[in-house]
Amino acid sequence: MPAHARNPRRAYDADGCAITPMTLQNAMDRGVTALRAICACGHEAEVSIHVGRWASTSFVPDAGMTLRCDACGTPDPKTRPVWPRQDHRP
Repeated sequence: MPAHARNPRRAYDADGCAITPMTLQNAMDRGVTALRAICACGHEAEVSIHVGRWASTSFVPDAGMTLRCDACGTPDPKTRPVWPRQDHRP
């Protein structure tokens, strides 16, 4: 797929084929309870994954389409899973 036709919310492999993103259900199955919303203005916030806010089949990168930055009001921040911390005790 040519670069100009690519969806900015998707990752692409070396052949230019879109890689299917993680769903919210897949993220929750791995212990994720929140998403990090990152705005172009530099503001970041954590958004809890509420049952019913988004469908469990929604893709993590697409959740930002329903959000606005609290600092500047810009719509559509990038979203990433907030991975649970693991204790590394000796």
